Amino acid sequence: MSSTAVDRFDPMSPSFAAERFALMSELRAQAPAVFVPGIGMWAVTGYDAVREVLGDEERFPAGGGYNALRHLSAEARAVYPVDGPLFAYAVISTDDPLHARLRAPMTAAFSPRRVQALDAVVRADAEQIAGQVAARVQEQGQAVDLYEQVCRRLPPRTICRVFGLPVEEAPRFSAWSASFIALQVPGLPIEAQVQAMTDIAEFDAYVRDIVTGDLSGLDDGVLRTLVEGRRDGTCDLTEDELVGNLANVLFAGHETTVGTMSNMLVRLLRDRDHWAALAAGADPAPLLEELLRIDTSVMGLFRSTAAATRVDGVEVPAGAPLWVAFGAANRDPRAFDRPDEVLLDRPRTPVPLTWGHGAHYCIGTALARQQLRAVMTALPRACPALHLVGDVVEVPNHIARVSVAIPAGRQQP
Repeated sequence: MSSTAVDRFDPMSPSFAAERFALMSELRAQAPAVFVPGIGMWAVTGYDAVREVLGDEERFPAGGGYNALRHLSAEARAVYPVDGPLFAYAVISTDDPLHARLRAPMTAAFSPRRVQALDAVVRADAEQIAGQVAARVQEQGQAVDLYEQVCRRLPPRTICRVFGLPVEEAPRFSAWSASFIALQVPGLPIEAQVQAMTDIAEFDAYVRDIVTGDLSGLDDGVLRTLVEGRRDGTCDLTEDELVGNLANVLFAGHETTVGTMSNMLVRLLRDRDHWAALAAGADPAPLLEELLRIDTSVMGLFRSTAAATRVDGVEVPAGAPLWVAFGAANRDPRAFDRPDEVLLDRPRTPVPLTWGHGAHYCIGTALARQQLRAVMTALPRACPALHLVGDVVEVPNHIARVSVAIPAGRQQP
């Protein structure tokens, strides 16, 4: 008897990265919502079903019974509590009224005006990074890892500027941020769990020192505004709430862009027509929207059912943990014609669910687009002959899709 996608869906399998979209397609074809033993959750994969769940926080709370850290060992929990501030006060996993209190100050931080004010410096950063890649590849004949040299440099630097942190701090908190994702994947070895929780504890201490300490080293930005607001009473968040909220937005405000940028660059380097068009000066905007749909880094987030209910016609029991698969919804053929292809003239409705939907819609969309557009403009122009020169390594993970090794250089003869 042949196995089904429900049986084969295992994020810890080495083959999962290569098979994830085929598996999600099979799950979606079976039912818009189906229980998957490999993750111990109901996978919600249809476009209409995902939109329904994200749009109704009363039936499908973000802060419900599901705990993404329930699998962690006692050794890891001893390092940092699973209900500590960095896990308890995340905008993406809380419901109103706490969600509204955490989200309001961050919405102002990512306003169109604030993001637009960064445009020139983000473009300059992208051009500088692209120039450094070009020098190594075209002048010195070296191969480079675009994940490390581009994707892990621009987004952390940009979020530093938003928050008023010195850009030299970017590598430090960016390394801590990777632990947020690692901890949510079942099967992580105990030693790796302990190290990740150690990173989380250090991240907490780093942000707490800012919240409670001297602000003289900070530029004007989100951190200074919120910390001063808490001190003068205009921000009503407690110390723990502010620490957890700031750390999570520092993480999510750049890590998702890192992943999307990595996936985008791999696709562009494999599709030479698009790369050549960008190198010749094509407007990246139409292509960017398609890449955001098809190559989003956020594969899925979590919800639960407040009571027994139906999801797009499928009966789901009360208290059921849900994996809400944005990546699957964005390739649903019932919503998007030829969903696995990049179509520059694709209609703008229905709207892809890359950024979520409803009360938890991503507040950082403008900032992410700004950085992705800057890289799509700068790198192909600086390195028109850049090619992949080795195997791309993609992490097997049902939460985030990231290409963590992108070897690029001159095309081999």
